[in-house]
Amino acid sequence: MLMRFDAAAPADTLLIHSRAQIGLADYCRLRGVPFDAVLRESGLDAETVSASLGGHISLRAHSSALEAASRLADDDTFGLGWTRSLGPGPEDTVSLAIRHAPNFRTALEVSARFMRIVADVAEVRAEFDGDTAELAFGFSPELVCRDQLHDRVTSKVFSRLMRISGGSVQPLEVRLARARPLSLTLHDMFYGVPVRFGAPRNSLHFRIDPQGGTNPLRDDDLFAALCELNRRRLDDRRRAEDFVAMVNDAIAERVADPMLTISEVARGMAISVRALQRKLAERETTFHALHDGVRRRMAADYLVQTDLPISEIAFRLGFSAVGNFSRAARRWFGRPPSECRNGGELKV
Repeated sequence: MLMRFDAAAPADTLLIHSRAQIGLADYCRLRGVPFDAVLRESGLDAETVSASLGGHISLRAHSSALEAASRLADDDTFGLGWTRSLGPGPEDTVSLAIRHAPNFRTALEVSARFMRIVADVAEVRAEFDGDTAELAFGFSPELVCRDQLHDRVTSKVFSRLMRISGGSVQPLEVRLARARPLSLTLHDMFYGVPVRFGAPRNSLHFRIDPQGGTNPLRDDDLFAALCELNRRRLDDRRRAEDFVAMVNDAIAERVADPMLTISEVARGMAISVRALQRKLAERETTFHALHDGVRRRMAADYLVQTDLPISEIAFRLGFSAVGNFSRAARRWFGRPPSECRNGGELKV
């Protein structure tokens, strides 16, 4: 099944740095996975992958590529295996700033402040309590299948942080917002601390030097320059679509409710209905269009990436009857849901 992602679609604002894809082809070859099949299933192409420091690709497509590779390898820890075998991959401007931060505490703060430059996370925070610290982040609930994305991104962040620990940092626990894998061996070997699954978000817990410690790779001038660059890039990323992405996430969290209304979404976002309508009108869209778009993209993911019964998918997307979902699928994809699983292309 090929699921094509329309990069120009204004309602799909989830992106990840294009460098995130670099190295996947090499690991697929190492594992005997046909990379061309991974590209076809995710809707990506070889030209999409760029070494540019500023380019981005669809986060949904990248997540889909990881899930496709996991299925073809018959390995539900494929994303973590990629990091363990080939490392976290090429540097971006955020990981470079982390590398040269004055100390581990500052590195965590920089990670939380600038992570959205690298990937559209739904939330990210760094918290400190005496000699313990936590870095936590999550992804949009609109991403249906994301176990491999959780594993790959969390392991990359962990690897880059531990590179500068300088012996003054002790990992305590890792919590992952993915399902428990069939075998825990790879996670135990990689992290070396207890790993808990099914968490509401990914989080890394450390014991740190309350005074901050010293990063052996510290470079104050380079760190300051990289932080200024990242500050400007973060400003650039705060575009009009950011508000649309927030509304999409709010809809996705409640999409199973067949009676979902703009009032409920506005209340959850602590904004009035009139203000929400006005802000969406300024971005030339409506609540109805976003609701329909979220359902369409999630339907494509469910149909392509899962074996859930059609009735269950309809229920999860808030359709009161399977017939209503079937009519929506015909409108979105030009065919009923059952045929969407029998080959062809889904444009989302």
